[in-house]
Amino acid sequence: MKQKMARYEMHKYWGKKPSKDLLQLIEKYSKVGDVVLDPFAGYGVFVCEAYLNGRNSIGNDLNPLSTFIQKQLLESDIDLDLFELETSRILKENQEYIDKWYITKCPKCGENAKILSTLRSKDNSPLMNKVRCSCSRSGVEYELTDTESNEIITKEENTFLNEHPQSKLIRNGRISVFDDMSTDDVFTKRTLECHSQLLASINSIENENIKNLAKIAFTSNLANCSKLVPPIKTRGPMAPGAWMTGFYIGETYLENNVFHYFENRVAKVISGKKDFFNQNSSLLGIEDKGQVT
Repeated sequence: MKQKMARYEMHKYWGKKPSKDLLQLIEKYSKVGDVVLDPFAGYGVFVCEAYLNGRNSIGNDLNPLSTFIQKQLLESDIDLDLFELETSRILKENQEYIDKWYITKCPKCGENAKILSTLRSKDNSPLMNKVRCSCSRSGVEYELTDTESNEIITKEENTFLNEHPQSKLIRNGRISVFDDMSTDDVFTKRTLECHSQLLASINSIENENIKNLAKIAFTSNLANCSKLVPPIKTRGPMAPGAWMTGFYIGETYLENNVFHYFENRVAKVISGKKDFFNQNSSLLGIEDKGQVT
């Protein structure tokens, strides 16, 4: 659900409730200085709104990702200039992989262009590219030749993946998880290599708060760069739809550029933290802020 407040758009965690509606409940059933508890805190919208409006907040959730997101949402000890420097460094550090996987020739003008997304079939065959090139404001979509498609497949087959996080998925036919499936099965070889290199770079950040904030951008980007992004065919073969809530992979899917979309998520995180800092310092005054646990 679109929150329309940047602080609640930093991560694509599901199940967020409208912040204005939650604030009405907070103001109706509590007063400044009271303790409020959200035992199913999720992203932390309720906890954050309570805190910013002078309540002492306690947030809890069974999902450790939820707890992690809440901590980054409410963290005040963040140097956003340093965050921008570090994330820019990370992208420069991974230029080799950007060039390897996402730079191609524009079919319209022949100049170098950045691949934004690739349409692939269920058997992972590349079908179409959408590229960003200076010759077009809206991007260029084109069908891949057999040679171009085979070049991507061959490059993936010859890629050795370094050690990276991998988890076995629990069988659940309702959400299309079957025997012997792991998290690797919902990513292409290209995105697995790019994600593993990106995560290694993030883990090299010395400042713990900056590193954790970068992981907010990284984890929010995972589903968006998986096989779980179906095209909305009525709008065009490469019109992106919302990523799946289960593990269903359609007849075709959009494989997005890991580094391009990570950069987009970084911008969302910066905007969200600026929004939180502005509210934290101006809504009631520092002395009236609550505490959060």
